[in-house]
Amino acid sequence: MASRPTVDVNLFVYNGVATVGAAIDSVLAQTWPAVTITLIDDCSTDGTFAVLQNYARRHPAIRLKRNRCNGGAIANFQRAFWAGDSDFVMPKSGDDRIAPDFIERLMDVLLAHPDCAMAHAAGLVFRDENEVQGAYPPEHLLLAVGEPSARARHVMTRYTSSPSFWGVYRRAAVDRVSPIRYRAGWDHVLLAELALYGEIRHVREPLYWRRDGGKPVLHLARAATAQAHTGLDLEDPLAEQRWRTPLITTAYAHLEMFAESRLPGSERLAMMQAVPGIFRGRWLPWMQQEAASLGAKLPAMLERIRASEGVLRGWMARTLAETLQGAAAIVPEVNLAASMFELTVLAASVEQQHEAVA
Repeated sequence: MASRPTVDVNLFVYNGVATVGAAIDSVLAQTWPAVTITLIDDCSTDGTFAVLQNYARRHPAIRLKRNRCNGGAIANFQRAFWAGDSDFVMPKSGDDRIAPDFIERLMDVLLAHPDCAMAHAAGLVFRDENEVQGAYPPEHLLLAVGEPSARARHVMTRYTSSPSFWGVYRRAAVDRVSPIRYRAGWDHVLLAELALYGEIRHVREPLYWRRDGGKPVLHLARAATAQAHTGLDLEDPLAEQRWRTPLITTAYAHLEMFAESRLPGSERLAMMQAVPGIFRGRWLPWMQQEAASLGAKLPAMLERIRASEGVLRGWMARTLAETLQGAAAIVPEVNLAASMFELTVLAASVEQQHEAVA
């Protein structure tokens, strides 16, 4: 019998002492015969690492790593893509569980469709160990096939929930994806770019079990910042401001990604032109609310910038301008032009100060 391709499972966890054992057991129970497992402790403080050590002692094939500092989901997901030498990789959270045939069923899809970049399965939400709270709607599953632009549009139009994100990835496809940016909606952007380089398919049975469901959008946006990655306060004057508009930032991040994607210039531009309409069609009322909420906060934020000087003033003006630029591109009907003009003036005053000193 021909050998089966190996799937690298990279399971990362932070302070998951109560739940990580069940997640590891679900990987160890897989029916696919060729699975390598790397357990990554993200600098836990609650005894999680001792649990991982116990599994590594009992299962010599398990590789165990401990991050020197907490890196968060983005850094660990990127590590899963870049580490290892298997043709298939499966990033895995330390909270959720998978059915025993999860990998086998997804590998059947990937091997039957050589152009498939990633396969996932339908999901259930559970609490504690066996209390099922509900199922994710079937329309959350992705079937991105056809031409690259059509596949990416499908993802932008449909992607909603994490069961269609935590799957098995073909490393030849993820090798082409840009490094993951610290942005709200980074998972949306990653899948949209991945769809440019291969199909995304699914299994309809609920083989992925997500613990407690999703987190609020603003919580996820705060966690997806470079400042959160380094443990800094997002109210710090040097912090970025895009987390305040998570849905707008998600849409605008697609513009940033397509501008640098591995497509001819005309196709990149066409994808960028499609972005505002697609996301306005999905989220317009909520994005307008985000922009209006930002507008209400602007007077205090601008006053804070006026009261600063030098490098601090220039930096604060730049980070706020980036946020307003995203809002102007996606929801231009919420008029923030006056504030954008004042930010330009404030930034220019810093350049004039620098010229005077020179």
